[in-house]
Amino acid sequence: MTWTPSAMRILYLEDEAIIAMETVEVLKDMGFTAINMAYSLPMAEKFMAEGKPDIALLDVNLSHGRTSFELGQKLLAKGVPVVFATGYASASLPADPRAMVIEKPVTPAMLERALEEAATRDGAEAGQA
Repeated sequence: MTWTPSAMRILYLEDEAIIAMETVEVLKDMGFTAINMAYSLPMAEKFMAEGKPDIALLDVNLSHGRTSFELGQKLLAKGVPVVFATGYASASLPADPRAMVIEKPVTPAMLERALEEAATRDGAEAGQA
């Protein structure tokens, strides 16, 4: 896939409103215009049902002890590049060579690098940004 944020539809899952609002602005600054912002797993699933995104950015740890791993696996199975964002050590995450992992706090440069790498690689190698 070519890295052209303005032509890509991104699914962004983040349950913390302040972080979500800040990150959406960063995504817009990168050139994304089609941003499906989900604050919960059900909302993310709804967006998926409406159409496959080109790339996904998923917060790992969600409210009520839930995680985005299952959603990430569904997206990866459909060929959607996934970047997991976590505030915890990435060593505790399930290994999947198709997914990128970035550790919070995330700078705009880190986020752009991870999204671009996820979008343009062949999925055969493990990734950490």
